[in-house]
Amino acid sequence: MNAFKIFSENGMIALSMRDNYEHRPQQIEMAAAVERALDTKTHLLVEAGTGVGKSLAYLVPLILWARDTNQRAVVATHTKALQQQLVDKDLPFLKRVLGDFRYALAVGGENYLCLRRFDQLRMGDLYEQNEVEHLNRLFAWSAMTRTGLRSDLQAEPPASLWAKACRQADLCFGKDCSFHRDCFYLRAKAIEQQAHLIVANHHLFFADMATGGNVLPFHKAVVFDEAHQVEEVATDYLGFDVTNFSVRYLLDGLLSQRTRKGLLTRLTVQDHEVLVIRGMVDGLRVVSDNFFLNLHPFLQKEPVLRVRKRNLVPDILSEPLLELQDALLAVSVENHEEELEVKAFAARAGAMALSVRVNLEQSEEGFVYWAERENQRYRLVASPIDVADTLREDLFGKLETVVLTSATLSAAASFSYIKGRLGLDAATELLLDSPFDFQNQAMLYIASNLEDQKAEDFQEKFDHELRSVLSVTQGRTLVLFTSYGQLRKSAERLRKEMPDLALLCQGEMPAYRLVEQFKGIPNAVLLGTASFWQGIDIPGDALQCVVIAKLPFAVPDDPIVEARMERLKNPFFEFQVPQATLLFRQGFGRLIRTKTDRGAVVVLDSRITTKSYGKWFLRSIPKCGITDKIEEFRKFFEGLREK
Repeated sequence: MNAFKIFSENGMIALSMRDNYEHRPQQIEMAAAVERALDTKTHLLVEAGTGVGKSLAYLVPLILWARDTNQRAVVATHTKALQQQLVDKDLPFLKRVLGDFRYALAVGGENYLCLRRFDQLRMGDLYEQNEVEHLNRLFAWSAMTRTGLRSDLQAEPPASLWAKACRQADLCFGKDCSFHRDCFYLRAKAIEQQAHLIVANHHLFFADMATGGNVLPFHKAVVFDEAHQVEEVATDYLGFDVTNFSVRYLLDGLLSQRTRKGLLTRLTVQDHEVLVIRGMVDGLRVVSDNFFLNLHPFLQKEPVLRVRKRNLVPDILSEPLLELQDALLAVSVENHEEELEVKAFAARAGAMALSVRVNLEQSEEGFVYWAERENQRYRLVASPIDVADTLREDLFGKLETVVLTSATLSAAASFSYIKGRLGLDAATELLLDSPFDFQNQAMLYIASNLEDQKAEDFQEKFDHELRSVLSVTQGRTLVLFTSYGQLRKSAERLRKEMPDLALLCQGEMPAYRLVEQFKGIPNAVLLGTASFWQGIDIPGDALQCVVIAKLPFAVPDDPIVEARMERLKNPFFEFQVPQATLLFRQGFGRLIRTKTDRGAVVVLDSRITTKSYGKWFLRSIPKCGITDKIEEFRKFFEGLREK
C-alpha cells in the first residue's frame, strides 16, 4: 500500500468519499514526498497552497509508516483549531479508510484536573469566597468527566481557580500519588504510549525538547504543520523570564496573602522552621514589589525597553529567593508527598532566582534582554537571538525525519530564509501551488497615493480610501492592520461616517466570538491586527474582501527583531522583507478558502508598486488580476453580486 494508490482517482480515499472526492495532483505529490522522506530518513520542506489538502497528504504516509514499522510519530500544529480538526475529523475518517491504527491527542498537563490538588483546594479551604460557586460546579463535573480536560467544561472556571486545581508538572507525584489510580493525566499518558500517532501542538513539542523528552513519548519522526510559526515558539521555550505575577503566585502557593493558607499551613509538622519561613514569605512579598517597582521609571514612556547594560536595577530579589529555597529544603516533613511538594516549591524559587540573575547580569551569550510592562504586570525577559544552532542539534540532528509544511514557507519562491532561521542545512524542498483558479476567483486592488506613511495627512487619506472600498463591498470585509493605534483611529471614523456597517473590532470580545458574529452578519466589517492575519478561516460568501492596511514589516525596535537585524549585513532584505512577505501571504490567504470562493484583496499601501522590494510581495502570491483603479474594483464586485 502506498500513497499514490490511496490518493488516486480509483483509490481508497476516492471510494470512501464518493461524490465529495476531488482529484488533487498536488496532494498526491506531497504524500509521495512525505513517504520518501520517512523511508529515506531525511527532512522535508513542503509549501502547500490553500486547497492542496495537506493534512491528509502527510497523515496517510505517516500512519502507514508508523503502523508498518511499529514506530511512533508526532504531528505538531500551531493552533488548537487545527489540532481538533485532525483528531475530530481527519483521523477518524482515515481510520475508516486505512483500517486500524492508534492515535492520541496530547495537550499540556495544566489542561488536566489534578485530583490531589483539587482535594487539597476543597479540604484546605484554599479558595476565595467569590470562587465558591465555580468550585461547586467543578466538583460536580469532576465526578462525571472521563477525561478531566478543561476543554470539556461547559462553563470556563476563573483562571485563578483552575490554577489551584490543575496538574502542574513539578507538583505531580506520578505513581507516588495517592490518587494515581484515578489520575486523568496518567490515563492520557498511557494512551499516548500505545499510539502510533501523537497529535500535539508546537508549544508542547518544544516543552518536550526543552526538558530532554520528558513530555511526549519517544518518537522518530515529526510533522510540523503551520511551520512558519516554529521559530517564534522555539524562541519562547529557550529563554528566561520572570514576572511580578509569577513571584506572587509562588508566594501565595506557600501562604496566601488573603486566606493565610497554603502549603506551609498544610504541613504536618508546624515547628519553628515553618514559622520562620512564613515570615520569609511575607518579607519576600515586599522585596518583590519593590524590585519590580524599580523597573517602573524605565517603562513609564514606553511599555517595552531593550536592556543593553547589566544591572538595570539593584538585585534585591534573587538572594532572598535562594534563601527561601534553602529554608524549604531544610524543613521537616512527615511523609513522601509533603517532601515532593516542598521540593517542588523550592525548585521554583531557585529557578526564579536564576532568571533574575540571568536577566540582570546578562550572563547568556547570544541572548537579547528586555523589560516590559502591561498594566500592573512587569516582566524581565532573556531570549536567544538565533535558535538555528539549537534546532540544528536538538531537532534536525536527533530525529530521523522532520517535515515542515505550511501554506507560506517560501519568500519569492525560495526556502533560503526559513532554512537559515531554523538551522535546516539539508532537506528536500517541494513547492506546490494552490489548485484554486485565482485568475477567475480573485482580484488584487492596489490603492494609489498611499506611499508616504509619515505624511501629516496620511491617516485621512487612508480612511478616505478605506471608506471608498467599504462603500463598494458593503460589508463581508476583513481589514488587517499592523497596529492597534491605526485600527482604533480608523474604527472611530468609520463608526461616525458609515453607521450602516456592523463594525467589529479586535479587543472588544474574544476572537472566536468576533469571527462567529462576522459570519452571521452580511454587512459586517471585521478589524483586526496580528492574530487575525493567520489562522482565521471564513469560507464562502461571508468573506468577500480582505483589506491589507499596510505591508506587515516587523517593528525594527522590537527587542528580538532589532537584535536579529543587528547580526546581518543587509537586515532589511535578509530579514524584514522575507518575514513581511510570509505574513503578507498569510493575510492574502484569508480570502480564497474553497474552489467556489470569490473576492478581492485590497492593499492600501502603494509601496508595493513604487518600491523595489514590492516585487517580493507580488511574486509571492498566486497570479490574479491586478488593478489600481477603483472603478475596476467596483465592476468586479458588481459581477460577484450578479453571480
